[in-house]
Amino acid sequence: MPVVGVGVGVSQNGSDLPPAERSLVHRAARRPVTAALVLATLVALLASVVAAAPAEADGPAPKPIVAGWLPYWMTTPGSPAGITSAVQNADLMTEVSPFWYSATAKSGGGVQVKVNPSFSNGQANIAWAMGQLRAAGLKVVPAIADGSGKGRMASTLANPGLRSQHVADLVSLVTSNGFDGIDLDYEVFAFSDGSSSWAATQPNWTAFVTELANALHAQGKMLTVTIPPPCSTGSVCGPRSGYWVYNIAGIAPAADRIRIMAYDYHVNGIGPIAPMPWVRSIVQYSVSVMDAAKLQIGVPTYGRAWTRKSGSSYRLTGTCPAPGTSAYRSLTAMASVTDANIPSTLAAAGVDPATVQWSDSDQESWVYYDKKVAWTDGSGARQTCTAKRVMWWVGPQAVLARAQLVGEFGLAGIAQWTIGGEDPAQWPLVRAYAQSLAPASTDVAVVGTPTAVFGTPVPVTATVTSGGAPLAGVPVTLQFRRQGTKKWVDVQPGTTAADGTVAFQVAPPATGAWQVFVPGADARTEGASAPFTTQVLSAVTATPLQAKVARGGAIAVKVRVQPALARQKVALQIQRPGGTWKNVKDGVVNAKGRVRLVGKAPAAKGRYTYRVVAVGKGDFLANASATFAVKVTKK
Repeated sequence: MPVVGVGVGVSQNGSDLPPAERSLVHRAARRPVTAALVLATLVALLASVVAAAPAEADGPAPKPIVAGWLPYWMTTPGSPAGITSAVQNADLMTEVSPFWYSATAKSGGGVQVKVNPSFSNGQANIAWAMGQLRAAGLKVVPAIADGSGKGRMASTLANPGLRSQHVADLVSLVTSNGFDGIDLDYEVFAFSDGSSSWAATQPNWTAFVTELANALHAQGKMLTVTIPPPCSTGSVCGPRSGYWVYNIAGIAPAADRIRIMAYDYHVNGIGPIAPMPWVRSIVQYSVSVMDAAKLQIGVPTYGRAWTRKSGSSYRLTGTCPAPGTSAYRSLTAMASVTDANIPSTLAAAGVDPATVQWSDSDQESWVYYDKKVAWTDGSGARQTCTAKRVMWWVGPQAVLARAQLVGEFGLAGIAQWTIGGEDPAQWPLVRAYAQSLAPASTDVAVVGTPTAVFGTPVPVTATVTSGGAPLAGVPVTLQFRRQGTKKWVDVQPGTTAADGTVAFQVAPPATGAWQVFVPGADARTEGASAPFTTQVLSAVTATPLQAKVARGGAIAVKVRVQPALARQKVALQIQRPGGTWKNVKDGVVNAKGRVRLVGKAPAAKGRYTYRVVAVGKGDFLANASATFAVKVTKK
C-alpha cells in the first residue's frame, strides 16, 4: 500500500490550463457542486478534525462492508487515529489491517519477517493496539509489506525451499500473535523489478499464495492479498494488462480476499486520484475472472495538490525563489493530504466552499486555490511568491460512490487507504448505505411444552415471518440442546405452510432447551426462536401382581422406569385418608430400569389406592405411576 506522499502507483502525465484545456484531464464533466454538497463541504471546512463519535445508527444493523489499512504511526497510544476510527466504526468493519510488518532481506538469501523497522517500540504498541481492536470485536489481519529490495522476493519465491520457509514464518507470525490472518502487500514486483521479470515471477507467486493460503486455512486463519490493478490507465483489462504479474484469476481461488488498489491514477500528472470510469473497469473485469464475493475494491481517503502549469512553466506570481531551492520546491512539488486534513488545509488557504467543484464523471472533488510562500532572498529581504494550485480528492461523497459498487456488483466490500486518515463525515454516509444492504430479519416465534413425560410426543409449533409477513415454503429445523451442554443438535426438519407456520411432534430425550432455526437466503438473515426449556419427567409404570391380598399379606408390584437409570430410587406408596401419601416400600431399579417391590398390606380390610414414585435423577424429574387399587380381605 503506497504511503500517502511517496507517489508509488499508476500515474499519467498532464497539464491543467483552465479553461480551454480542462478536457485534457480525461474530459471530466465538471460543474459547480450542488447546494447540498456546498453545505456539506462548508460544514467540513468549519468543523474541527476530531475522531468520529461512536456509531449510534437508527434502523437495522449495517452490513459490514469496510476493510482497510491502519498506518503503523496511527496505532499507538500517543497517536491512535487508526485504532480510534476502527473501533468507533466496528459495526461496518469486516477486518482491519494494521501496517506493522515487513519482509526484509536475510543474510545468506531469502527473506525474514520483522516488525517494520520504522515502528519504534513496535511490540508494545502492537500489544496495546490488539487489546483495543479485540475489545471492539474486530478481526485483525495485519499487512506485511515487501521491504526486501529489488528482485529479492522474486528469487525467494523461485526457490521452493526458501518459499516454504517464508510460508512457515508467516503462519508462525499469525498463530503466535493470535491474529486472524495476514494481508500480503508485495508491491516490489510491480514497481521495482520491472515488467521483463513478470513472466518468470508469476507462476512462483501463484504457487506461493496457494501454499500460504492452504497453510493458514489449516490453522483456521485467513489470507488477503493486496494487488495493483489488472487494468491499464486506458481501462484495458486482461491477463496481460495492468500489473498482470499478480495473476488475479490464478490466486483468487486460494485467497479469502483480493484487495485491488484502485487509486493513484494521477501522481506526477494532474487529475483525479481514482477516476470512476477506470475504477468501474477494474471491478467489471475482476468479477469476470474471480468470485465477486472475495473482492474488496481499494478506496483512497486522501487528495493530491499540484501547481498548475502554462506550457512547461509553473504558474507562479510575485517575487519567486530560484528553481532547485527548498522554497521553490515547496511551491511546485506535488503534495498529498489526508481527507482528515483537507478541510483545514483548504480553510487555511482561504478557499471559498462555493468554489469547490465536483466531477460527475470522475466522482471526485477538486478546487483551484492560491498557495503563498514567504521566503528570504540573498539580500535578506522577505519576498512572497504565489503558486496557482489545484487539488483533487476522494472525500466523503466520493467514498460513498465507490462503496455503492459493493451492492451493484456483489463485492465483499471496500478497502480504505487509510483508516484513520479519512474525513469523519464519510461514516454517516457509508453507514446509511450499508444499512440499505443489510438483509431483512427472519423472525421466529415458537410455542413449546414446559414439561413432558419421557417417551411421550409433545407438540412444538413455530411461526416464521420477515418484516411482519409470513414466510411460506421455508425450510426450518427443530434443534435441541441438552441441559448442561452448549451444542445445538438438529432433531427434525420441516417446511413452513402458506401462513408461515410449521408444527412438530417430538419426544424429548431429556431435560433441555429447544429452538427452531431458519437458514438465511438471498437478502434475508438466518433466524432462530428464543430457546424454551422442556423439563422431562421419568416414565413410571407399576403393575400389581395380585388384585386381592389378605390382611397383613404381601403386596407385590412390578415397576419399570424409563429411561433406565441404574440405581434410581423408587417407592411404593399408599394413599391415606385425606389424600396424602405414605411410603410402603423403597427400592432401586436395576440397569434395565426394573425392580420388584413387596410391601405389607394394611391390617384392616378394604379397598386401597397405591402408586409408585420414581425419585428425580440426572436430567429427569421425579414422577409417579398411574394409581392402582388393591382389595384387602380377611383371608
